[in-house]
Amino acid sequence: MPLKRGIDDFSYFNLFKSVMKEASDSFRPDVIVIQCGADSLSKDQIGMFNLSIKGHGDCLKFMKELGYPMILLGGGGYTV
Repeated sequence: MPLKRGIDDFSYFNLFKSVMKEASDSFRPDVIVIQCGADSLSKDQIGMFNLSIKGHGDCLKFMKELGYPMILLGGGGYTV
């Protein structure tokens, strides 16, 4: 899904929640694998989103509440 440059926590979470709820209801996975890249955090040198660590955490919390087993993977992030 294309997202606008600079999307914030509120806008991202509302979109994420609706898409992931519908996807999980449709597919009913055995496990969910989430790639938790940090390149979407604000001020990342290469990323173009404006998310906070709390915003990322809210998305993970929502996924956990769906009740599926999860595997979390690290990923990009280009600012120390």
